[in-house]
Amino acid sequence: MTQQHGVVPAGVRDLVSPYGGYRVDIEDEYDTNVGEMIEAATEADHADVGIVGIPFDAGCVAGPRGSRAGPTGVREKLTHGTCYNPEIEVDISEGIDVADYGNVDAEQTDLPATHDRVERVLTAITRSGVVPFSIGGDHSLTYPTAKAMMNAVDGQVGVINVDAHHDVRHSHGGELSAGTPFRRLLEDDAGQLDGENFVELGLSGWHNSQYYLDWVHDIGATVITARDVHKGGVDDAATRALSAATDGTEAVFVSFDIDVLDAGVASGTCAPSPGGLLPWQLLELVFQLSRDDRVRGGDLMEVAPPLDSTGATTAIGAAVVTQFLGARKVAAAE
Repeated sequence: MTQQHGVVPAGVRDLVSPYGGYRVDIEDEYDTNVGEMIEAATEADHADVGIVGIPFDAGCVAGPRGSRAGPTGVREKLTHGTCYNPEIEVDISEGIDVADYGNVDAEQTDLPATHDRVERVLTAITRSGVVPFSIGGDHSLTYPTAKAMMNAVDGQVGVINVDAHHDVRHSHGGELSAGTPFRRLLEDDAGQLDGENFVELGLSGWHNSQYYLDWVHDIGATVITARDVHKGGVDDAATRALSAATDGTEAVFVSFDIDVLDAGVASGTCAPSPGGLLPWQLLELVFQLSRDDRVRGGDLMEVAPPLDSTGATTAIGAAVVTQFLGARKVAAAE
């Protein structure tokens, strides 16, 4: 049975808790606050994009935790923004319906159980015709968020990982972690993600392994480092990434790990990355990648408000979400 757009599917209603609502402190008849255009999924009768929070960080095995607070922190910062961006000349106050599905009820001591819940929730939302954008949470969660898109799509898929790290590790002592999601997707029994359709975009610094880089090259994946972006430009990086991810595929998933940013501008994450991207580069990548009409899902991971002393990292995370919404409006219009 096809679910109505924007309605929380009955099969997963018991797995999510509604978000308390977006607080808009100052109303202005000439500006529309981002919080004013997001409707609770329980009250919406249609949605183009669905926001889903995943407050879970038990998969973080390197560096301090704190990203379980990401969904609340990013949502709170969303209401600091308006619906118009003069840089890309996009206004999301109309022409796109956005619903907030609340938070997946995570089992903080049980990673597999949480992943199963996330996959079930997002599979149902994607099958209903909505493009979900998840806010985590540690990067282990991209296995179930991207797997959900795979479940809802017939055929091959592409995945773009915008991240300072490979995240294609073998398990740590037999355990799943934030370092393993993309290997899991690539080795998934469904066989829907080929190495040639996987992109690593933003690798940087002295925190990666040649062993894993060799493996990524061996499977035919595309690797675009942060240095490549700095020297060759964002446009080239986005073009290369989409070319690989869309080659023979039916849908594309985009994952944005906030630690792809340089540590000097984004310290509020468990693994800050010296030499990473600058905020404008990340936001331009979000726009260029996410406006492709084959994008059927995405996520933002590793924003950790408790580690964010200035609030800057969380604010950039909110900008990533809003930029994704702007890109999806453009995708629908093209």
